[in-house]
Formats: sequence, structure tokens, C-alpha cells
Amino acid sequence: MNRKFYVVLLLVAYVITTSGVEAQDQDPQFSLYMFNPVYYNPAAAGSEGVTRFQLVHRTQYLGYQGTFDEGGSPSTQLFSFNMPLSKIHGGVGLYAANETFGPQGFQKIQAAYAFRLPVKKGMLSFGVEGGIHNRSINYDRFRPNDPGDPLIQNGRVNQTQPDLGAGVYYNSDTYYIGASMKHLTQPDFKLGNDVGLNPLYRTAYLTAGYRYAWNELIDIMPSAIYKFNTNATYSSVEISALAMYDKRHWVGFGYRQGDAFTATAGISLLRNNALRFGYAFDFVVSNRDAKSPTSHEILLSYSLPEPRAGRKPIIRTPRFRY
Repeated sequence: MNRKFYVVLLLVAYVITTSGVEAQDQDPQFSLYMFNPVYYNPAAAGSEGVTRFQLVHRTQYLGYQGTFDEGGSPSTQLFSFNMPLSKIHGGVGLYAANETFGPQGFQKIQAAYAFRLPVKKGMLSFGVEGGIHNRSINYDRFRPNDPGDPLIQNGRVNQTQPDLGAGVYYNSDTYYIGASMKHLTQPDFKLGNDVGLNPLYRTAYLTAGYRYAWNELIDIMPSAIYKFNTNATYSSVEISALAMYDKRHWVGFGYRQGDAFTATAGISLLRNNALRFGYAFDFVVSNRDAKSPTSHEILLSYSLPEPRAGRKPIIRTPRFRY
């Protein structure tokens, strides 16, 4: 990779990450972020070279009660799909996320497209995503200090707004690096209150990972994710390292700034490791008074090989070996 490529990549990352970001983190977080590239960056669509379907369920701060009768632990579900499309030099992806947090609900659906270009020994991708973001509040779950206060509504209020994002991503056989930004249009949500707006502020993500072949059986894979808002009210760094055995089994550890230590484990099964199962455990070490001590995350995915264009594949039979 030449020096000009590094300059171009850094300039694009700078433009994406300095185009104005505000407020605190408003997106779900995942300890298995290294297996969710399309969620964080639309330019990663198709980067694995396979068609992948994936489900993730996360319960954060398990058992947290808060001030709600039914508890206030954030619960998140994520479905994602992506595939390479060599005929159009790119890839496509889709993800749908649902999160509940006390009386609040967040749902979003995003479709992504990535245009991929070969650069040296890897692929440089530029991606965009677009979809909708829905937010809701169930006012019946509030406990007002003054019952009957006319400023507090009743029932559930929903509002849906369009949502856009963009990113750049480079990956090779041994490493990847990406920069992206979500909520470019900063949609506003009133949710029944004409006085105060609840905007969905822009959030930037920087991701990177590396695969080091320790020997023929063991790979060491460090990775990191940095997310922040450009008005500097929120930023977070998470670093992790996985040890992969025989391309099928892994264990790992990590740390999320201002929150928790993480431990992960997983296994890949079937031919070509098509079926993947992973688990992450978070042990909270910061602000323990306002959080429950553990979070849990489960990942399940299935992949199909990249569709082959051109000649039909050879079908071998017991009668003819070749």
C-alpha cells in the first residue's frame, strides 16, 4: 500500500469524523463488535466475501431495576445481512435493531451499499446507508411526583424519522480499518412534547483490527473501536484481543472505557465454518452504584459462500473420480 493511499484514507476519515457531532451515545453497544462490521460501517458490506445472516441479543446491566416497575435494563436485538456482489464491484447489507430501555423504545432499519475497489493487497470501500429510525416513550410507566400533572402525557407516543450514514473501509487478509458516521441528518424527535426536542445526534466510529498468525493453529486478533460525538460530550474506546484456535474456536478479553471488562468465547461449526456461535460477558467496574454488575450477549450467524458466476460447477459422482 503506497503513501498516497494512506493520505486519501486519512483525509476521508477526517471529513467523516469532523463534520459535526453532538451529544451523548444514543446507539446500542456490543461487546462482539468485531463480528458486526456492517452495523458500524456500511462500507463493510460484502467485505467478508460470503453471504452472512446474523442475530445478536444483548442484555445490558442484567437485573437493573431503576425506578420502573418492570426494571430498566437495556435489552437489544440485532439482525443483519450482507453479501458481496462482484458484478457491481461492491456489496449490499441490511440490519434491523430493536432496543428497549425502561419506558423508551428504539427501532431502526437500514439498508447499505458499498462500492469496493482493489488497492494493493486489499479492498478499499466507500459505503452509504439509509433507512428509518423510530423512537417511542410509554408515559404510563413513569412515576410522577404529582399524580395528575397535566404536563405528563398518558399512553405510548411514537415518531419515525429518516436516517442516513456513510463510511470508508479498507480490509486485507491480515487487517482492517474503517471510519463511519451515523445520523448525518440529525433527525429530531418531539415524542409528544412541543417544547423540548430529542435529537438523534451524529455519532462517529473508528474501527481497526489485525490478525497475527502465531503458528499454524493459533491466530491472535487484536481489535479496537472508538466512538465519539463531535461536540465532545461523549467518547468511548474499547479494545479487545481474541485467540483463535484452528480457525474454529476462540476466547478473548477486552476493556470498555468507563464501563466494563469483557470476556468472550465462541465456536464455528459445519463446513467452511458456516455456523458461528459466540458469547460475551461484561463485568462492570465503573459507576457501580448506577448499574448492575454484569451484561450478557449472544451471537448466532450462518454464512453462504459467494455466488459463482460463469461456468457451472463440476459435480463429482462415485463412478467417475474426475
